[in-house]
Amino acid sequence: LQSEEEMTQLSVRRWTPKHVAKWLKEEGFCDYVDLLCNKHRLDGTSLLALSEYDLRSPPLELKVLGDIKRLMVSIRKLQKQNIDVLEELGLPFDGHSPTGSGGSLDWLCNGDPGRDCDSTDTAPVGEEYHQYTNGKYKQQTRRLDPEYWKTVLSSIYVVFVFGFTSFVMVIVHERVPDMRTYPPLPDIFLDSVPRIPWAFAMAEACGVILCNIWLLVLLLHKHRSILLRRMCSLMGTVFMLRCITMFVTSLSVPGQHLQCSGKMYGDMWAKLQRAVAIWSGFGMTLTGVHTCGDYMFSGHTVVITLLNFFVTEC
Repeated sequence: LQSEEEMTQLSVRRWTPKHVAKWLKEEGFCDYVDLLCNKHRLDGTSLLALSEYDLRSPPLELKVLGDIKRLMVSIRKLQKQNIDVLEELGLPFDGHSPTGSGGSLDWLCNGDPGRDCDSTDTAPVGEEYHQYTNGKYKQQTRRLDPEYWKTVLSSIYVVFVFGFTSFVMVIVHERVPDMRTYPPLPDIFLDSVPRIPWAFAMAEACGVILCNIWLLVLLLHKHRSILLRRMCSLMGTVFMLRCITMFVTSLSVPGQHLQCSGKMYGDMWAKLQRAVAIWSGFGMTLTGVHTCGDYMFSGHTVVITLLNFFVTEC
């Protein structure tokens, strides 16, 4: 009786591992005295700061779920009786467990740590959580700002790049190497496979189909503004790099079946008119546009690849 009175009068903050061992025995946890008090030297302060996360994770790693829950109930009762001590130690008490040492981390039924909608802990600092009327929290998905001004800028950027590309294609057409002097480069695969006349038109048809699917995805997507600006930014940048490469490097026509030769468009006004025709026809033969000099820098491949990527990933 005298020992119990001494423990009652003595502040938990002054408890030694011997006092904690006695408290554990009184609460019915004799099996954990050696682990907590002798091996890990748990005193009164560390006992108050103990959380369920500490009991489950290394170095303690208690395995019996019932013991973990019952021990936490006893610790929470002790914390409730010593709220003033918790405040002095800077360990706020929310009625369940201190928020330190991973106390705000809930545990799933399979033993893995994770925050769940049934978590009754306080919401972690710096994260957006919704609190239900029963005190439970559910993490809210962060709202993405559409930032329409970025979408407008990226759209203007890609339209400008397409126009610039069309003008560069006109310049390149004037510099196409003569096929008699610079014949097509040899290709083991293409030279061994018979040419399919409708293959190029089919590639353009696939591009048109992918473009329509992409527009449908864009229309129905929640973050359509973000997707559109990313598409425009990537497309514009790739075509700008294609422009530079196409202008700097003049390669021969890829095949004998292509009737391609240099063509002079005269003054600047004629070049601009041709560039507008290419731009308005999207550079496709399906719209009546026939270009020359850019076959080795395929814009069709760029468009089909990017459209396929965005359609499948979004």
